[in-house]
Amino acid sequence: MKTRIKISAIFILAAMLMVLVTGCKKSEGSGKEPEALKGDLTSIIETIYEKAKVDLNVENTAIDLTNKDMVKYNMGLEDASKVKEAVVSEALISSQAYSLVLVRVNDAADAEAVAKGMRDGIDQRKWICVMADDLQIVTHNDLVMLVMVASTMKDTVTSQQIVDAFREMCGTDFGLTLTK
Repeated sequence: MKTRIKISAIFILAAMLMVLVTGCKKSEGSGKEPEALKGDLTSIIETIYEKAKVDLNVENTAIDLTNKDMVKYNMGLEDASKVKEAVVSEALISSQAYSLVLVRVNDAADAEAVAKGMRDGIDQRKWICVMADDLQIVTHNDLVMLVMVASTMKDTVTSQQIVDAFREMCGTDFGLTLTK
């Protein structure tokens, strides 16, 4: 009888040890970028709009990184040397102060510097007679997203809606969040 109890105790301890070791094992998928963020920037933006349920007529345009004026106007940066690619998404009606810029940097380590440069250099009054006073910039790995919108458009879209949809796509909190 005592032998059975000892054997049972050994099996229970062995099972607990296996559960403990298996529970602490690093999962296969950890550290991998969600598939949706590996695609081209325009596809990522379109997915953000689907998740945010934004009803706004926009046009997505690749930013010519060799054109300093377009880089400054759309991204607020003096140069694009740390940027691999960028797309701007803006309202088709120019009296609607709305702009989303998604940037992929050459090196994820530069994302914070690029985000701060965008925040410091972007013109929130680049439209005629309107201003985007609701601005957020977030980073995730090699991506930087700037979204700015007039608070008068809050029934249509807010920067928080866009940021929340992007966070859902990323599956984690952001490396950096900036507001202005």
